[in-house]
Amino acid sequence: MKEAFFILLVLLVLAGLTAYRYRKGIGAFLEFWRMLRTVREQSRGNEKQIREEPSVAGPLVNCPKCGKWVSEDEAIRLGRTTFYCSANCLEASTKAR
Repeated sequence: MKEAFFILLVLLVLAGLTAYRYRKGIGAFLEFWRMLRTVREQSRGNEKQIREEPSVAGPLVNCPKCGKWVSEDEAIRLGRTTFYCSANCLEASTKAR
């Protein structure tokens, strides 16, 4: 029993000295691991945000002023085939004419 305790003590001392010798490398590895964990958590949060966004209902139309695509339900209709994404684009288009 005493021999096993002595061997365990020697192994712990060797592990401690090795950790002390390579402390900068171990610190760099731990920092890298924390960075990976943070990136992984942030990417999981982005996936949840993407999944929770409502899907667009109805066909998409293109704004002739800015080129943005919006759903036909959200667009401002001018005539039969002209759609604008916002009141600002509609006003800017009418001022340009």
